[in-house]
Amino acid sequence: MNQQWLIDHVLSTADSIPSAPSGDDRSYLSRGEAEHIVDTTLDYVGARGDETEYTYMRGHRERLIHTLTMIPKAEGDGARLLDIGSYGHMAYWAKRHLGYETVVGIEWHPEISDEVIHRNLRVGDDVVELKSYNFDISESSWPVEGAFDTVFFFEVLEHINSDPMGVMEQINGILREGGVLAMSVPNAISYKTLREFMVGMPPWTYWFYEPDLSHEPRHCFEYTPIVFRSLLAASGMETEAFRIIYAYSTQDKEQNILGIAETLGFDSDSFGETMIALATKSREGVPLRYPDVLYSPEGYYNTVYPKLHELLHARIQAFQNRTAQAPELEAMTERPEQLIEAKPTNNEHDSEPAERVSALEQELAALSLDRDRQRKWAVGLQEQGRTLESQVAQLLFQSDCWMQREQELSSELAEANERVAQAENELENTREWGARVSQENADLRSQVDELLFACDCYLQQINDPGRCVRVIRQRRFRWALDRTKSVARKTPIARTVLRPLYRSAKKAVKRRM
Repeated sequence: MNQQWLIDHVLSTADSIPSAPSGDDRSYLSRGEAEHIVDTTLDYVGARGDETEYTYMRGHRERLIHTLTMIPKAEGDGARLLDIGSYGHMAYWAKRHLGYETVVGIEWHPEISDEVIHRNLRVGDDVVELKSYNFDISESSWPVEGAFDTVFFFEVLEHINSDPMGVMEQINGILREGGVLAMSVPNAISYKTLREFMVGMPPWTYWFYEPDLSHEPRHCFEYTPIVFRSLLAASGMETEAFRIIYAYSTQDKEQNILGIAETLGFDSDSFGETMIALATKSREGVPLRYPDVLYSPEGYYNTVYPKLHELLHARIQAFQNRTAQAPELEAMTERPEQLIEAKPTNNEHDSEPAERVSALEQELAALSLDRDRQRKWAVGLQEQGRTLESQVAQLLFQSDCWMQREQELSSELAEANERVAQAENELENTREWGARVSQENADLRSQVDELLFACDCYLQQINDPGRCVRVIRQRRFRWALDRTKSVARKTPIARTVLRPLYRSAKKAVKRRM
């Protein structure tokens, strides 16, 4: 399989894939049976008071019903089924209503260290035990044991943040030859997408950001029918049934938006929010690991875009042709009397004037009906526009509130940072003051130690009478000598006379000391 063949195959087989499984001997649930199963479970979940699960199942009720009618019942004993991204009661329904003997799940709870989680799925008094492997399916190898006849893969692929084909390769590996893959993803070109695009909002099903993202896995990539079918074909799967459903609204409610889509050449049936596919493993291994439509911008514009450009040109041409015919149709509807009064002349070629008048009257009626529809469509568009304007105004108001709150938080954060800086400065000053106090304390301790030592020496001297006498004498003699020296300096004559006496006294003092 090459890139060119893949896109040619997807585009050429788009109209030939049935919306429901056909042409096989497998059995399926009817619409009524699926509704009964889902509603019974809903009643039980609501009565039990599990608000989260009830809200989820209530919102996805239509998708769950459609999905149940596309899953084949188990063939024979020992049939094995793997539910990837287990949630709700799909695994319970597979065991109780589709006849699968072994049902295994895959979940991912990073906060739980257990490699395997055991859960009980209950409806009334009936309980089904489910064994689920706890790991990230983006990993290169899966700890799942054995091969499976059927794999469920509902509303999970759009959350894969790296290498979706790697996940599809793992699914191919655990499916037995001829095994069935039942899978669903949101449709990125639904009526909701067109509505968001027309008011200037992101054309994504799920793009809002919440302050707390821990509870909310986001959509990393949203698929279109072309990309979804390309993914299945590149994974070695042959699509047996492909259905695009209105899971959260109806075509009647969205007629105004769908009218715009039909004007652009789209089929309103392809504008539902959810795509469901039933595919069979047709070959072992993935024939095209990295399709350009998913992985290569350069490859996309070289292999895929030229084919899509032909489709784009055809739709533009159809739109231009329809636009060119509109003034002529409008003029005919504005002058209906001219059509009625345009009686055929007595030309020999006008052999059936009455039939021609009748045909013209029928054409006029059709044109009038078409004009009425266009007027209703225009009125509906105006109402839809007013509703959208109200929604946009509300969103802008909420945005202003968030921006104001963000500014307040930024101001509070700046004040907090300033207080932290002041506290850090005060802490640094306190540390310097503490260092100075410690140094001063050490100096005081050293001085105290010196004083204590001096006191000890002084006390020792006081306790020695002989030494005290010597000190006293020494001080007296030293005073006498100093006094004599002072007098001698003032009187040169006395100094000459007293010098021998001073020296003798000094020697005597030294001897006495």
